[in-house]
Amino acid sequence: MRDELRHWIADADTRGNAEIFALSELMPDLAYQEGRDSDLQSSLTGELFDLIRTGPADSRDWGTVANGFTRLGRRLQGPGRSDLLLYAAAAFYLGGFSASAYLTMRQATRDHLETDVYDACYDLLARPTAVRSEQVAELLDALRSGDQLTILQARDAAAEAVADARATGPDAWVSSVLLAALLQTFVATNVRAVLPNGEDRSWDPLVESFISRRPPVWDFFPSQRVAIEAGLLNHQETYSLQMPTGAGKTALTETLIFSHLNRQEGHDLAVVLVPFRSLGTELRTSLGENLTSLGYPTRTIYGGIVPSPEETDDLDAVRVIIATPESLTGLLDNTPELSDRLSMLVCDEGHLLDSKGGRGVGLELLLARFRAREEPPRIVFVSAIVPNIDEINAWLGGTDETVVRSDFRPADAEYAVLRPSKKTGRSLRINLRMHAPSDTNLPSRVLPGFLTADDFDYVNPANGRHRIWPNASIKAHAVAAARKSLLLGSVAVFATAKTGNQGVLSLAEELIAQRAAGLQLPDPADLMPEESQTRVSEVVEYLTQEYGPTWTGTLAVENGAVVHHGDIPQETREVLEGLLRGKHIRLVFCTSTLAEGVNLPIRTLVLYSTERMEGRTRVRMLTREIKNLVGRAGRAGTETKGLVICANPDSWAAVKAVADGASGERVNGALLTLIQEANRSTGTRLDNQLLETEESWLAVTDGIDATLLELLSDELGRDEFIELARELADSTFAYQLANNHARDNLEQVFTLRAQRLIALRANGRLSLSTGTGARARLLDSVLDDLLPRYDWTAAEAAIDGPLLRAILEWAWTQSEMRRSLIMSYPQPGRDPVLPPVDDLYDQLVPWLSGDTFAEIARRHKYDLDRILRIHAGVVSFTLATLVEQAIAVLVRYFEQTGEEIAPIMTLLPDFLRYGTSDTDARDLLANGMRHRRAAVLLGAEFVHDLDTFLLTPTEQAARIIEADSDRWHETLGSFVFARTVNDVGAVLA
Repeated sequence: MRDELRHWIADADTRGNAEIFALSELMPDLAYQEGRDSDLQSSLTGELFDLIRTGPADSRDWGTVANGFTRLGRRLQGPGRSDLLLYAAAAFYLGGFSASAYLTMRQATRDHLETDVYDACYDLLARPTAVRSEQVAELLDALRSGDQLTILQARDAAAEAVADARATGPDAWVSSVLLAALLQTFVATNVRAVLPNGEDRSWDPLVESFISRRPPVWDFFPSQRVAIEAGLLNHQETYSLQMPTGAGKTALTETLIFSHLNRQEGHDLAVVLVPFRSLGTELRTSLGENLTSLGYPTRTIYGGIVPSPEETDDLDAVRVIIATPESLTGLLDNTPELSDRLSMLVCDEGHLLDSKGGRGVGLELLLARFRAREEPPRIVFVSAIVPNIDEINAWLGGTDETVVRSDFRPADAEYAVLRPSKKTGRSLRINLRMHAPSDTNLPSRVLPGFLTADDFDYVNPANGRHRIWPNASIKAHAVAAARKSLLLGSVAVFATAKTGNQGVLSLAEELIAQRAAGLQLPDPADLMPEESQTRVSEVVEYLTQEYGPTWTGTLAVENGAVVHHGDIPQETREVLEGLLRGKHIRLVFCTSTLAEGVNLPIRTLVLYSTERMEGRTRVRMLTREIKNLVGRAGRAGTETKGLVICANPDSWAAVKAVADGASGERVNGALLTLIQEANRSTGTRLDNQLLETEESWLAVTDGIDATLLELLSDELGRDEFIELARELADSTFAYQLANNHARDNLEQVFTLRAQRLIALRANGRLSLSTGTGARARLLDSVLDDLLPRYDWTAAEAAIDGPLLRAILEWAWTQSEMRRSLIMSYPQPGRDPVLPPVDDLYDQLVPWLSGDTFAEIARRHKYDLDRILRIHAGVVSFTLATLVEQAIAVLVRYFEQTGEEIAPIMTLLPDFLRYGTSDTDARDLLANGMRHRRAAVLLGAEFVHDLDTFLLTPTEQAARIIEADSDRWHETLGSFVFARTVNDVGAVLA
């Protein structure tokens, strides 16, 4: 592409953005474009057909031309607009951006496309539910049946028709050239052409599933094709995939698992490892449901370390498991026979090997555990941001040929920074400086006066005078930039903190205050689609019931925005994500939960902060963390383009590095970091006391124990077992990277744990852990400290003061609990202080009673956001995890002593996790009811008699709702009622 045209397209984009943002400042450098849209259209059209004829010198030229046509198309209506959108969609498609082609073509009306050839182009690009073109209908039939010959013949016929069309006239020639080019690409990229032996009918279920989706999948992205062509589907070696966020990893994983299980003659099991529950929840409703519909029943397990009865029920019928590392470890300990079936493991978001807090260590030791087997499963390691992925692949058993890299993004992202020229008050003037990629000769573009004092002008209702909203802070700039960017589409504002002056709640409060004052900026509530207002009102009602009308999260939704962070319970996060996915609301204030694999339709990402507090130290985000985060801007299938705005000029250097393609930091693994820290600490003495009590070592201890327990048999001697432990140490990624001193320490840690397990076997206690999922390091504490505190055979209710206090007082002695308490409760001074047991007791009792968070906060000394932090950090994770392990050990203990633990005790871990002490409510939640409050209220009305004896919990709940649906609608509110009716399958009159 000529530099002049590339400059022209960039200037047209700048000019178009200035018009969208209604910027008042003149841009004299762009004056040459006035009245020359037709000249640009002619140049773009010539360039498009040159690219079709000769191919691009730079593959990005396809996207550049497509964006140029799209920008012009926004300025026109009628037949001319449809032509431009057709050219744009064709350019996107020919450049490999099929999702952008789909979105672009669906903006056009086909009424102006009058010929059969144009009709075929439209259907091939827009993929409507009802295909009108007979030619495309035949292509779809061929795709379904694997008839590649018909597809090839259609391509050849289209190529021959070009010569005939030249004699007919320019319109016919143009449409014929486009169709021939589209079919030439379709021949190479359609799913049957890319799949190995794609014509084989064994692929029929997968292909039919792809075609029937919305949007339909007819072809693979370039990133997916690279992986498949590298042998991912027809080889059994370890592979590692480095693909940008949004490049089609989920669909590729589905194809991989289908291919793998379809080839197995036995009853093999595939596992997808995900680091976060939020990602597991998302994959449950996408990957999980798709594979289940294809005949491979899928189960998602992310509740805790000790699996629930529902998670272990009928596992023989399950072919795919989606699980977090800790949940999978517990499941394998509880059901060791699964190991024999597990033949493939997909490790998603693999860069979290470096993650702190035990997650990275646990993941590495779990992978090492699989590597150590005589017949290890096939491992596929996936990450967007690991620069040394070849080293990890080699560690996992792969070769140079099984590392697949792709830099393809289905939607390109632009980068910009807010640059104040006049910083405060009535003279405020902030420019938006667009970043020119370092590998082009384009200059940086500037949108002058992107934010000015006029944007912060409001009328004081007390005296009717105009005033200027406080506008000196980065926070005010970030929120204002987000509001203005709503004119482009959905916006996410990212902050590293949840609360405090620089947290997402503070950002939401700034928006609420700006709207209350009446600032003259685009209003997220006014931009809400009319058809979405009912849904948003229903969600406000739900949030009011759960959290109260004054909670910032409730007020944010009322004001057209969503607050999303890790302290918000998963139930509510899923509700809020639904508002964003459905585009009912287009503005979200979020933390790193956005980067944890949750796919949301984001057009613009505003980076408010790129530093976070770790204790009392301010730490910059890693380059690879920023890279993973900004990949959320511009999602395939929802946007054709993304924009990343850095709100703080002081953070621009870090963001610019990502914009210029910096690879980011190595991933060495959290285990190596821990061992190296032990090497540097001259006062650290490695022994089992340290390994079982120091919080930073617990994940190492638990991971090693879980693997060694799988190897420890009754006939294995002490020396032989210690040698096995050393071999396991040598199989870790940390060992490969460590120096000799660190390797010695690593082997010592594994040896210490082997010695500890041998000692536990000798005193008879090890059997209390084996097969339960409970951690061996807790055995002595449970038996010597917790057991004597309470009569575990006599309990009749979960809400029992002596029982809860016995558990809490024991938990207070555990190092992970102490760490969690310090992190979650207010710390008045520099020295960490544990809260009194009563503080958590006073929150725990109403939680188990089924109270809402609003009700809990009203009767507690802490505010609602602190209650949520304590709940997320302490109750639902750390405490629940400790209790489930303790109960598992006690159950086994009483079995061995001939006694029986009180039945209610076995449900206590679920009561803590679900927030109820009612067994019926617990059963409803365990069987898929999404809303705790609905389960609590319905469970309270269960009747247990001969009439209901054979009913499942969901069937009885459906019967209760059907008997008095009006009352339940009023009690639950419209939103929760409708979802609960769906959950239980109630049939309403």
